Amino acid sequence: MDQAKPLPPRPPFGYPPIPPGPGPECPPGMELAQAYVPWQTFGRTFSPQEALQKGTLFPELYRPYGGVHYR
Repeated sequence: MDQAKPLPPRPPFGYPPIPPGPGPECPPGMELAQAYVPWQTFGRTFSPQEALQKGTLFPELYRPYGGVHYR
């Protein structure tokens, strides 16, 4: 039985490098991905000062982070 080659050393951050060679393939007929993009209409906008504070000009895109804070 052939022995697997060891992976290269892990970088100091992020994910380890992908080993060379062929990767897994999608089954025949399967789509890799499909995007859903709802139709957007130009509507109300924030003032320039408010847009800079919130990070977007469009109220529909403003989603403040209210998640859990981890330690």
